[in-house]
Amino acid sequence: MNWVLAWGHLAVLGCTSSVTARDAPADVPSDAPTADIASLAADVTSPALPDLSAPKDASAPAPSDIARDLGPGDALDAVDSPDIPDVPSPPVLKTGTQLLWLDHGAFPQDPAHPSALLYVPAAFDPTPPVALVVYLHGHNNCVTNIVGKTSGPCTPGGKARTAFALIEQLESSQRNALLLCPELAFDLASSAPGALGVPDGLLTFVTEVLATMSPPMFVPGDLGPIVVASHSGGYAAAAALATVGGLPVSQVWLFDSLYAKSAEFESWLKDDLDSFATPGWSRRFMDVYTDGGGTADDSQALAATVAPWFGPNAFVHDTTFATWTLDQYDHGVLFKRSMLSHDGVPKYYFRKLLETSGLGATL
Repeated sequence: MNWVLAWGHLAVLGCTSSVTARDAPADVPSDAPTADIASLAADVTSPALPDLSAPKDASAPAPSDIARDLGPGDALDAVDSPDIPDVPSPPVLKTGTQLLWLDHGAFPQDPAHPSALLYVPAAFDPTPPVALVVYLHGHNNCVTNIVGKTSGPCTPGGKARTAFALIEQLESSQRNALLLCPELAFDLASSAPGALGVPDGLLTFVTEVLATMSPPMFVPGDLGPIVVASHSGGYAAAAALATVGGLPVSQVWLFDSLYAKSAEFESWLKDDLDSFATPGWSRRFMDVYTDGGGTADDSQALAATVAPWFGPNAFVHDTTFATWTLDQYDHGVLFKRSMLSHDGVPKYYFRKLLETSGLGATL
């Protein structure tokens, strides 16, 4: 606020039930992916106006001289104005893919590949609470490959690994969630969870991710619903993150991934049975299994174990190959037999579960 004093005047400048078989198409739908100030109040005392009746002093400067002599700097000196602090602009979240090298990844940091991949949707709303989807890849793959549409090698000169178009599926679902893919055993046939398998492993990992992302806008307290999804050999890390990860997990999605750790998943389900009540569930568990993926026996056994814990509206076990409509996903506990290939399961079901997840929509 600039104040100019001239000739004694002060001027202001600017101021879950079983599903029976039916004549429905097999779960290979047509839309399945192919591979992917107030004004400042200042107590200013106006100077007394001159007595115009008094004789003029010929030596006094004319008003024009005063106006000329009081430049902008002199005006600020004449009437003190409080400093107005600079207000920094809020940080702008960088959308798209971010590759992160971390000290607290699943395995020790390797300069050859990132510890994690974070994807921020193009129309993401960063207003907390922020939803987070943690996707755990299976054997012989890597985070930079699974998110894309085109299969390629993880190791230079190596065999092409399957891509699952995770980014495309997230964008198509229009769900307002961050996609976080930890690097597990890089391009190896291993289900080892590494540091993600220890108590508070998820909390430690996510805390560093949020502090490392560009820009670092969030802390764990800003997070809302957390989804843990795993394909194939990612099951061990998924079980640990859901049960001892140190952050509350609201949904678990197993894509042909239940090879073991049934006791841990039982524990997570039993922790709050009422949260799976339908309608209005606040937690959800889904296991999609195939006949050829090696997960059918464990999946059917787990379904038989937990079925008595839930009412008919909360629990569904569909042993047919029928394609579900979106409303059929609206249950707290779901088991689904699929005729898709082992790798085809997440290529199709990831988007379907996102669409029916209850997560908010993007802008």
